[in-house]
Amino acid sequence: MNRIKEAQEHLKNEFKLYNDASSKKLPDLELESPEKLEALLESVTRRESLSRDKKTPPATKLKSALADTLLLLDNFDIKKAKEAGKTES
Repeated sequence: MNRIKEAQEHLKNEFKLYNDASSKKLPDLELESPEKLEALLESVTRRESLSRDKKTPPATKLKSALADTLLLLDNFDIKKAKEAGKTES
């Protein structure tokens, strides 16, 4: 699956950017483990909602990349679904 590899590369890049900008580093990224990715998504979301300082970088792109990878690991391609929805309109 070419799309999953593309999503995983995007996730690795967003993860690195987020970790480089963050004062508190995230745990290691495990691309093939949906459970670990879900836990990471929850952790990032919680960190973002609890953050009151400017030291925590925005996590929107990282959360999007995590969600995309999780959906692909579950055999659902959101890009294809969006394209199919556009052609039906």
